[in-house]
Amino acid sequence: MARLETYVGVIHGRPGPVTVVEQVTTEHGWVDQGVTVQQMRTVYRFSNGVAIRKQVEQDLAPSELACAECWITYDVMASPLLPVRPARKRFENACREAFWMKYHLA
Repeated sequence: MARLETYVGVIHGRPGPVTVVEQVTTEHGWVDQGVTVQQMRTVYRFSNGVAIRKQVEQDLAPSELACAECWITYDVMASPLLPVRPARKRFENACREAFWMKYHLA
């Protein structure tokens, strides 16, 4: 079994046992109750055939928070050799994602 945090680390530029061989990003936005919402999806394909989709959704309303609310989701789309676990991970902001990576990749 492979660990999702290994792939997330590589996505964020950390060295790892695999490399990103392709990445495709799509973006779109909409207005929800007067607030502009932006969504970005990137599918990363790795050298071992694993594919992971990262989706980031955030509203563009001004925020005083040190770590503004946004939704970051990682989904394993393909894993031909070994299962990648967890198959899905979701964060409510970038600070939680950073803490998770620091904890698991220390």
